[in-house]
Amino acid sequence: MTTSVKFSLSSGAQPVFLPQSVGTMSPGTQSSVLDLYITHTGTAKIENCKFYLLPYTAGVYLGTRNAQDDYDLVIGWGNAATGYSGRGLWVNMNNDGGFPTESWQVFKTNQGDTLANAIELPAAAISIGSGSAGEIPSSGEAHIRLRMDIPSDETLTGTFYVDILMYYTTTS
Repeated sequence: MTTSVKFSLSSGAQPVFLPQSVGTMSPGTQSSVLDLYITHTGTAKIENCKFYLLPYTAGVYLGTRNAQDDYDLVIGWGNAATGYSGRGLWVNMNNDGGFPTESWQVFKTNQGDTLANAIELPAAAISIGSGSAGEIPSSGEAHIRLRMDIPSDETLTGTFYVDILMYYTTTS
C-alpha cells in the first residue's frame, strides 16, 4: 500500500496545495507564522521524518533570479542569523512546549541544508498520538511552525522560492 503524507493549515483539515506563500515582506520584517499539521495515510507509523531545503523544483520557477540563487540566499541568511530571529527561514517543532522562542531553528549550512544534515522531527512535534523522535504514528498528527525573517540589510527585491522537503520511511 502506498503511504501519502498530507499537510494542512489546521488540525484535521483538508490538505493544502503546495507551494505555500509567506506573503509580501520588506527588509527587516518577519512573516506571520505558518502552522503546518502533518498526517499520513499509512497503516503503520512513518519513521525517519526530517526536513531540509533544496532549490525550488516543485513546478515552473516564477521567481526573480533562479532557484539556486534563492536557495543560496536563504541558506546564507541562516548562516548569518543570531539569536532566534532576524535572518532566514525558521522552523519550530516543539508543539508540546507551546512553540517557545528558544525552539526556533534556522535552516543554514549543516542544519537542514541537505538530506544528510536534515532537521529531525522531534517527538515534541506530535500533536495527536504518541511516538519517538522522527516518527508520526498511524492515525497521528505532527504540528510544526515555519516563518521567514528578511534581514534588515537585504537589498535584493523580488520573489524567492525554495523547497522544504520532508523525508520519511515507511513499512506500510
